[in-house]
Amino acid sequence: MARDVIVVGGGFAGVTAARELALRGRSVLLLEARDRLGGRTWSAEWDGIPVEYGGAWVHWHQPHTWSEITRAGLRVELSADAQRAHWWVGGERREGSISERDAIAERGWNRFVDGVRDALPNPHDPLHALDELARFDRLSIADRLDELQLGEEERAVLEAELESLAHAPLEDAGAVSVLRWHALSGYSLVLTQYTGGRVTLVEGTRSLLEAIASAAPVETQLDTPVAAVRVRRDRVEVETRAGELHDAAAVVVAVPLNVLGTIEFEPGLSEGKQEGIAAGQASRGIKIFLRTRGGDVLENAIRSGHPFGYLDTELLLDDGTQLQIGFGSDAERCESRDVPALQRQLDGILPGYELVAAAAHDWLADEYARGTWAIHRPGWYTRHHAEMRRPEGRILLAGSDLANGWSGFIDGAIESGLEAGKRAAALA
Repeated sequence: MARDVIVVGGGFAGVTAARELALRGRSVLLLEARDRLGGRTWSAEWDGIPVEYGGAWVHWHQPHTWSEITRAGLRVELSADAQRAHWWVGGERREGSISERDAIAERGWNRFVDGVRDALPNPHDPLHALDELARFDRLSIADRLDELQLGEEERAVLEAELESLAHAPLEDAGAVSVLRWHALSGYSLVLTQYTGGRVTLVEGTRSLLEAIASAAPVETQLDTPVAAVRVRRDRVEVETRAGELHDAAAVVVAVPLNVLGTIEFEPGLSEGKQEGIAAGQASRGIKIFLRTRGGDVLENAIRSGHPFGYLDTELLLDDGTQLQIGFGSDAERCESRDVPALQRQLDGILPGYELVAAAAHDWLADEYARGTWAIHRPGWYTRHHAEMRRPEGRILLAGSDLANGWSGFIDGAIESGLEAGKRAAALA
């Protein structure tokens, strides 16, 4: 059966694109490799607690997401600030209030982002001042840090903050990833922290995804990974790994950048797109949930170079334990299934707590993600961004990784899905 458009990938970008097409009267087939929709967002229960294994946070500075939240009538909640902060300088753990530690971080942060207003005067149009942005785009986060010549404490605190943001080794992550987040948040460290870690949906990201997915009739097939996308004159053929063939006037491929290389395109994508796919994006981190016993205080601890060097209390539970969330820059360094090893790692950032249980999804090993949120490598905006967004005949690439604005966030995925849906409708 021929359709007007096939959408490959059922994350927020793919689901949004499919909705937009259906609302425009197009017949749509959505193919998703997993047994669920949502992509790198995943609401589930662990140990009787609702958790978000992937993307979770939203904010009113994220316009596409906030519009969808309003449309669906969903509620959000605000997490409390930590009551006690810890930071490590070399082998020494220091303790104080979160505002005291943030003051240290802000001194280094403000130097890191100096020049961002000229480089990103309109952060939803990252190429608007490309000549100014280019001087930052050539740098990794590590390169930019080295330019600043910070004191020992300022560097230790800022490095830990940046590792949690980058979710990648700082040598691999582009400095523009930090500047972009800062600019989109209103050119403020306080708001950057707020937009990325304080506001969540009461009923989880699943509630927002379901609201978008249910807004228009879309035929959906789960457990259907795609092997190839082939242009056949004025039609496009999509072949699944199971060998099924589907035909449409246009195709939206909304899979993570690091997964695009697993799909065969015939004829091949442009040389520029192939170069962008080969570069990929840098995130390879871990988001780990720890259930611990040892205190009834909201904790926040950071330590650069640690396997989960940003650790924050999410909930104080009725049984005297607490739910902590850790972020690390390399999933392969975090012993998420080895309780004794994980206890030693916990002792290395927040001593005094006993590990009761732990859980994480390895997004790096996940063949349909191959990384976490989008953190582009140096050179992305000067070499790859425009070309990756350019339509390839009847094939459109989409996804949070390719968004102009909140790339790496739900908002970027929705933005990209809105654009791809409109463009694909014009082809069908």
